[in-house]
Amino acid sequence: MIGRAAALAGLGKVRPHAFRHSFANSVLDASDGNLVVTRDAGGWASTQVVDEIYAHVDVNDPVFKAALLRAWGE
Repeated sequence: MIGRAAALAGLGKVRPHAFRHSFANSVLDASDGNLVVTRDAGGWASTQVVDEIYAHVDVNDPVFKAALLRAWGE
């Protein structure tokens, strides 16, 4: 369903798990990097998980985006 909606919107390939990553990064940006707020908003078990996966990257960096797309096979 998500794939069809993305195709109709002209977004190309969209993966459901990307929403979780996008959400976490948006919360981190909005909370000025507050790991506790992000942990609670996303339902993660610990701030360590949030820190290790989301807090150490600049999601606006073109090099990061290119690497992520390669990892997703896009």
